[in-house]
Amino acid sequence: MGRTKKVGSTGRFGSRYGAKLRRRVLDIDNRRKEPTRCPACATKALKRKAVGLWKCSKCDLLFAGGAYVPFTDAGKAAKRAIAQRVSGDFLALRDDEEIEDVVDFLPNVEKEEEEIDVETIPVADEETPPEEA
Repeated sequence: MGRTKKVGSTGRFGSRYGAKLRRRVLDIDNRRKEPTRCPACATKALKRKAVGLWKCSKCDLLFAGGAYVPFTDAGKAAKRAIAQRVSGDFLALRDDEEIEDVVDFLPNVEKEEEEIDVETIPVADEETPPEEA
């Protein structure tokens, strides 16, 4: 086997595919193999089980993540946006806008629930005729 001091794991490609693509594959391989912390127990015990599946060898947490890294940039941005919506921290709101209009789409904001009287709901007492076979 040849020397791979500079090219690392991409030495398996030889002189094929071009230097830029081999360097890109090398970066992906290095990011995939570096130790990352488990989101549940905070130990550096995450291992990739399959494409997009990551498992902690200590607490046996199995979760979906990126193909080569457990936490993608898009996933971090989505998590941050969800946390802002849930906490009510709206950075884009202006002072002149009504907050009640914006808060309607949030599931965690408690509203006054209207009580429905059981007597006011009409109930159909008609029996359906049996189907003929």
